[in-house]
Amino acid sequence: MIVLGAYAARSCAVKTHNAFDPTSPAPVREIDEALAEIFEGAEQFEDAVISRLAAAACGRVIDLRLADGLPAHVQSGACAEAMAGGAELIVGGLLPLDGEHHRSGRPDVLVRGEDQADGRPGYHPALIKMHKIHERKKPTRSPRPNASLLLSRFDAPAPEHADEVPGYGFRLSSRDSDLIQLAHYRRMLQDLGWSAPGRPYAGLVGTDDWMGGQDLITWMDLAEPLLRTFSRTGESGWTARSALERYDHEHAFRVDVAKIASQQGKNGSSPRPLVQPIVTDECNRCPWWDHCRSQLADDDVSLRIGKGALDVREIATLRAHGISTVSDLAGVDLDQLFGWYLPEVTHRAGAEERLRQAAHRAKLITTGIEFERITSGPIEVPGAEVEIDFDIETTVDGCIYLWGFRSHRGSSADTDHGRPADGVYHPFAAFDDLDADGERALAVRALSWLRQQAEVNPSIRVYHYSGFEPAALRRLADAHPDEEILSWAVDFAEQYFCDLLPLVKENFFGVNGVGLKPVATGAAGFNWRDDDAGGLNSTRWFVDAVHADSAEQRELARARVLNYNEDDVIATAMVRAWLRGN
Repeated sequence: MIVLGAYAARSCAVKTHNAFDPTSPAPVREIDEALAEIFEGAEQFEDAVISRLAAAACGRVIDLRLADGLPAHVQSGACAEAMAGGAELIVGGLLPLDGEHHRSGRPDVLVRGEDQADGRPGYHPALIKMHKIHERKKPTRSPRPNASLLLSRFDAPAPEHADEVPGYGFRLSSRDSDLIQLAHYRRMLQDLGWSAPGRPYAGLVGTDDWMGGQDLITWMDLAEPLLRTFSRTGESGWTARSALERYDHEHAFRVDVAKIASQQGKNGSSPRPLVQPIVTDECNRCPWWDHCRSQLADDDVSLRIGKGALDVREIATLRAHGISTVSDLAGVDLDQLFGWYLPEVTHRAGAEERLRQAAHRAKLITTGIEFERITSGPIEVPGAEVEIDFDIETTVDGCIYLWGFRSHRGSSADTDHGRPADGVYHPFAAFDDLDADGERALAVRALSWLRQQAEVNPSIRVYHYSGFEPAALRRLADAHPDEEILSWAVDFAEQYFCDLLPLVKENFFGVNGVGLKPVATGAAGFNWRDDDAGGLNSTRWFVDAVHADSAEQRELARARVLNYNEDDVIATAMVRAWLRGN
């Protein structure tokens, strides 16, 4: 029997094929340790939210997570019994298997809504996600979709008790997969006869911080057309569809994929699979990656072009016309290609420029060029007698636990074994589970040092890479308006900070983008000491630095974090010297 879980419709369809293809090898690739840490953190976050939700609820709460490990029919029976009994909240319930519609599912929470016409309880699905789900929206004169949020408190969680909050909306550009997952649960409840009547609301709890620390559920109308989708008949080439509409299409397609996959190798024949591997962001954490990689050419476009990568539909459209490798793309006449290409990718804003950028990268890859100068003449990098490179490190939830500065006099580019020969590293770290007051106190300590440097050195400049650091200063200043040093830092940054990223973007085109790591390693000749250097890994090292079992393990993790941060600021100095050399 073909049964798909809630993640299938929001995930790569090739996963579905591999799972049902009897000729596919068993997945052997283990989950990356860094990803495991994130999963562990997400589970802890979910447990904490559920504890607060259950404590605030006024009605009966049934926690079915305790049944995990029992036979599936026992768990689903307990969930059906809890719904029939009208519990206000059902946590971790396994919904009864829906074989007819090829669905299985276990929503984080079921919230009781209005009763159905026959008096039976009705439920809304809700998910708990360890990421932000809201974004600010500019006010407009005329009403527009997703310009407000529907929020309910934990003590009155159902959507009929929710209030509309203008000026905020849901992060559609990066969180639409959450809605697809919720649509799966909504369809299950509907087909099983347990969905609440009226609008198909589904709830989400994210990490968004509301004033007063309120716990709130965001209710999304799954029938509201919010998701931009390719449409061959639409005037603009795309249309806005609801999460339910998108889900229905994606789920039905994956059922078809699974049916074809299940026939592979049977009776000596194999029908043509409906999908072929295309590299996406999912691949680096997928247990099927090794199997998919074996089916890709070494110069496949989706494999070789990572920065500015084309999406699945864009790649499939190129492949349908015989363009699958970087050599193919590098040699194509784009003006002729656009005639048949653009009508097939209207779901993508800026599709023409996206393909031009990909073709540019393909040409550089075929000629072995990693960075291309796109301007001429000297690159003017502001200088000072005292130059300070600056980088911060944050926890997975965005709390700043390390402020790293590296100061030196003048703009010397002298190096010692590939590293700047002068300069002193000044870290300000707190290896602890910081709250808002702890984060503020550390910031005051670090910025007081910076102000002292500014007071004794009239000619000073602070360099960083990207707008993350100035944005962090503004966030802290807004959160603590009475802290004078934070206001000073924001004003100081506007006058004396220099972001090197815009200078690189203005003057260079990079095959792998123009982030600090590809520029520092590929152009400036710098290498991080840690082979696993990266922001995602550093969040894991911070967890070890605070919570590892032994003092020795904690000390090793702290040293690893500090070395990584020091290398970040040294890399910034190296990129600055490289820019001046151009």
